[in-house]
Amino acid sequence: MSYIQNNLQAGEEIKYKADIHWYIFAYPVILLLLSVFFSSAQTGFFHYVSLFLLLSGLFQLIKRILLKILKSGILSRDALELVLNKCEGIRINQSLMGRMLGFGSIVVTTGGVTNKFDFITNPIKFRNEINAQIQ
Repeated sequence: MSYIQNNLQAGEEIKYKADIHWYIFAYPVILLLLSVFFSSAQTGFFHYVSLFLLLSGLFQLIKRILLKILKSGILSRDALELVLNKCEGIRINQSLMGRMLGFGSIVVTTGGVTNKFDFITNPIKFRNEINAQIQ
């Protein structure tokens, strides 16, 4: 059982669980592919460019893997309990790429506190589930 399921109060149930979108891995993969592309060049300058892109890509990949692991609660826990009657607003930010691939940022305001969650899969569905529960 997950942390959430183990800590439900009497009468509470899970209606929707937001996930982090796979797109968080696009940037490091692009950097790694560019490093492979530049590594085929024989000149010294492109060798250093390739090395820089490789190191940057590996750093970004490790950073985002840890983000995925930490946010999913394997190594640590970051739980937000949304009290529906205190929910003041939900804002969705989606770039063009986010709209095409189905991810975005969600900003939830409750009792004067603002929480932002990036790279959330299907943020419109998340907002609709919250609104359905409030009404």
